[in-house]
Amino acid sequence: MNASLPAETRRRLEDVVRLCRRAEALAGRGRDWYDSDPELGVPHLAADSLVLKLGEAVRRLPEDFLQERAAQPTWRRAIGMRNRIAHDYEAIDHEIVWQVVSVHAADLREHVEDLLEDREDA
Repeated sequence: MNASLPAETRRRLEDVVRLCRRAEALAGRGRDWYDSDPELGVPHLAADSLVLKLGEAVRRLPEDFLQERAAQPTWRRAIGMRNRIAHDYEAIDHEIVWQVVSVHAADLREHVEDLLEDREDA
């Protein structure tokens, strides 16, 4: 596991970090803000978009990278959320989306940053 990451994989992981930071910033506006627009749902749509993009960024990681981490469900869950938002948008559970942006995005960002640091030190 100490091999250097290919440049494309590193770039995609950095994209995951960037999107996680945006999700954290969105969550930083608070739950009241997230639920503040029941008519148009703009905060919900913003969060949906970030989760969709985050899942797409994970989906674009090389399959061998994801296979090496198959025991960590975070990667596949991110892709699953992306698929739900993209293909079954009527069934989006905004409680789950809120959990993704307010809790799971920070966890994923920290994990990926650690992974990038470990690889740089190798």
